[in-house]
Amino acid sequence: MQEIQESIKNRQVLMVCYKGLPRIIEAHIVGANSAGQEYVRGFQVGGTSCTEEVGWKLLDMKKIQAVSVIHDQHFAKPRQGYVKNDPVITTIYSQV
Repeated sequence: MQEIQESIKNRQVLMVCYKGLPRIIEAHIVGANSAGQEYVRGFQVGGTSCTEEVGWKLLDMKKIQAVSVIHDQHFAKPRQGYVKNDPVITTIYSQV
């Protein structure tokens, strides 16, 4: 979790293993919903997915097996379509 929060603060790109598939994401917000389930909302820029391989994703923290920061890759600003104070994530730990 701390690694994701730091990546948001520093706008660093992440490699995550989600449901067994590698994904490259720009994490924009991490926190919990009203039921206490933790999520990351990010823009997937590469890797694989069960659905579309790029675009906005809501990742359940329980299904993330591994996280690593790609230290030499950053994003300059939030992606188009980013909603600050995401309505799904009611308790925000970190956001762009």
